[in-house]
Amino acid sequence: MYVAECMAVEAWGTAILMFMILVFTDPRNQSLKSKDAAPFLIGFTVAMLICLYAPLQQAGWNPARDLGPRIIAAIAGYGSMAIPGPRNGFWAYIVGPLIGAPLGALVYDVILARGLRKYD
Repeated sequence: MYVAECMAVEAWGTAILMFMILVFTDPRNQSLKSKDAAPFLIGFTVAMLICLYAPLQQAGWNPARDLGPRIIAAIAGYGSMAIPGPRNGFWAYIVGPLIGAPLGALVYDVILARGLRKYD
């Protein structure tokens, strides 16, 4: 896959994950009365996203998981092998989720949160 395609998949997966996290944890959302199930449902969401997207590009979705080792490798002297990486993975695995998470939150605010505010 090309860098732009990987970044788009990372952004899309992170957006879905962020949207679902907000759905499961928003106290105004009464469709999930007990929030005790939220960790299981979030984990199930991650599992399903991994099943769908890991075959395409490894499904990172957490920039901290990729950025920390890159910083250490850069400090250790690996240069361009660390950042941006041999196939420019920096853009896919760091920037993609940083674009996707706010988009997922924005979609949640536009689609669901407005309706939930009516019932506060």
